[in-house]
Amino acid sequence: MHITMISAMDRNRVIGSDNGGIPWHLPRDTRHFREFTLNKHLLLGRKTFAEMIAWFTGQTPIVLSRNAELQVDTGFVAYNVEEAISIAAEEGAAELTVCGGGAVYEAALPYTDELFLTRIDTEVEGTIYFPDFEQDIEWEEVSREEYPADGENPDAMTFLQLRRLHPSSLRPSRMHLL
Repeated sequence: MHITMISAMDRNRVIGSDNGGIPWHLPRDTRHFREFTLNKHLLLGRKTFAEMIAWFTGQTPIVLSRNAELQVDTGFVAYNVEEAISIAAEEGAAELTVCGGGAVYEAALPYTDELFLTRIDTEVEGTIYFPDFEQDIEWEEVSREEYPADGENPDAMTFLQLRRLHPSSLRPSRMHLL
């Protein structure tokens, strides 16, 4: 199972706030997200799932939650990352894409093979951050696309694709999950 992660963040890795929602309006990034996640299994937290429910057009959400009573009409519920990976594998998915929020990114980072990040050239107020992904893991830049601000997108942005260089000794074994 290939594990990818997709997120947009400001210069300080802010991805949102406790109030919910995305702290910017960037149609280019929205299109990028929708195209990348189309027809994939997505791992999301409960709040992110609730905010994005109208976005699902072919994706299969797997909601990560500690609430044993949680049920979703579309997709699945998992109680940890390992279970989410197992669900996606049982469903025949070749890839599981992690879509947030902050705690889900943090929990799934040790399992992640590739990052697809939108670095937004701005600073916003926020309380939720993308994890410090470079602290314990080395990444190789695979691709970079830079876009200036324009009439539709008020902030410049860079789409980055990063691949994990070396399996970390901290990386959990996934052999029993496949």
